[in-house]
Amino acid sequence: MKDWPLFYAPDVKEQLALPEAEAQHALRVLRVRPGDELLATDGRGALYELRVTATDRRHCLVELMHEERWQPYWRGRLTLALAPTKSMERIEWTLEKAVELGVDELILLRVKHSERKHTNVARLERIIESAMKQSHKAWLPELRVDVPFAELLEEHPAAVKLIAHCRAELQPARRLISDCWQAGADTLLAIGPEGDFTEEELQRAFERGYQPITLGESRLRTETAGLVALQWLHTLDQMDRSAQSTTTRQE
Repeated sequence: MKDWPLFYAPDVKEQLALPEAEAQHALRVLRVRPGDELLATDGRGALYELRVTATDRRHCLVELMHEERWQPYWRGRLTLALAPTKSMERIEWTLEKAVELGVDELILLRVKHSERKHTNVARLERIIESAMKQSHKAWLPELRVDVPFAELLEEHPAAVKLIAHCRAELQPARRLISDCWQAGADTLLAIGPEGDFTEEELQRAFERGYQPITLGESRLRTETAGLVALQWLHTLDQMDRSAQSTTTRQE
């Protein structure tokens, strides 16, 4: 991907213009002019190289120079499901950083110890979109909010389902992510609220194939745990791909 400004423009291929909000940013902040080059994505993996053809106070018209598919640098679909904290700022920060790390789906859970009853979905969507552009990705993660934990247990199709908790006395015993990880598999990470999942919630998860994990000796806040676990998955994937590449070269 070229080091040009990246814009979110789902219909740019048909309209040959940036959406009005994106056009305002391009015109007022970046001060683009006809002839300038920039990138846009539809948020579904398409990446467009564009040249500005005309501007006015509200519009930025473009021509399409090149189109390609953006390839995520991780294998498998990654889902982070967590119970939101009472602080909206901490929720926003967590989702922003998760997108920067790389994730396909973000789920805010409703569990027994949930601390937050209302979520500003539109604001969170804007934060996710901004994080996608800032980190130069062409995939806009799906956001689902206020999902009952029972619904997640029944419906999610991920092949590997991991649930982090602090109840060391429960069986089955918690394991490290590296002991549960499967290369290239769709993976879901479930992170509980500040008061942790209840024992009943955990037992129901175990019955549905969720594997209990520990993130180490430190007791982490919800947002810290989610990001640590997500980066752990990325690191395992990178190490595995590096090992495969080394083996291929040796052969």
